[in-house]
Amino acid sequence: MPICSKCGFANAKTEMRCPECGGFYSKAVELIDQAAAEEAAQTFSGRCRQILASGQIRQALLAEWQALSGRAKFSLFVIFVFVFALVASVL
Repeated sequence: MPICSKCGFANAKTEMRCPECGGFYSKAVELIDQAAAEEAAQTFSGRCRQILASGQIRQALLAEWQALSGRAKFSLFVIFVFVFALVASVL
């Protein structure tokens, strides 16, 4: 039986919102928070946070590298070669 976190109304039905105050039940809030966390984990900054929080940065980076496609690895290689060529031409 879901209990509203705002007004404390206990509802026997499986609704997502409280019929008394219109607030969401805690399960709905948990699902929304979980979906937002999963979405954030798919961004670049979210993946960087996961790598730094893992404690084993080298293994996490290696796992990310292995998960990349061949095309992505080639693109990174071309970028590094281009940057190296630019730096070498300046020096």
